[in-house]
Amino acid sequence: MKIIFCITVIFLLTTSQVMSTQAGDQNPLDAVVVADSRTQSSSNANIMKRGGVYIVYANGIVKDTSTGLEWVAGPDKNITWDEANSWVKHLNLSGGGWRMPSLDELESLYKKGAGPRNMTPLLKTKGWWVWSGETVGSREARSFAFGHGFKGYIFRGNSASERVFAVRSRGRGLSKK
Repeated sequence: MKIIFCITVIFLLTTSQVMSTQAGDQNPLDAVVVADSRTQSSSNANIMKRGGVYIVYANGIVKDTSTGLEWVAGPDKNITWDEANSWVKHLNLSGGGWRMPSLDELESLYKKGAGPRNMTPLLKTKGWWVWSGETVGSREARSFAFGHGFKGYIFRGNSASERVFAVRSRGRGLSKK
């Protein structure tokens, strides 16, 4: 009986903190980060779905079992590079450690004919272009187009079609660090 009471109290406190954050004047993305930071790590989270080498967990993390990379799709809206970079830097999901992906990491997701965007449909996005963390000077950044597998240079202030993914390595990855 005491255990059930404690679990109920913890749930109510967590729910009220998330709801108060969502009801405030803060950025709605901040509320998502608050809620996500309370979830388990992907290695301990419940598996929701599998698709080929990809696994999506209850906390929204998509793991590529062939590379060991973990992915999170950002807000499904047009976003500038600076907005994307800020979102990734403030993502505290499942212990943090997130960064913007390299072009090689984005290219590893590209599979012609897979899902509606030539990538696993477990990464939910309606966009075709995804920002990388690779910049060119102070005005441009590299981006990957999932329509044709094209790597391009885009003005960092462009928000006409760009999306953001966060990535982290929890094993062998493609990062050039």
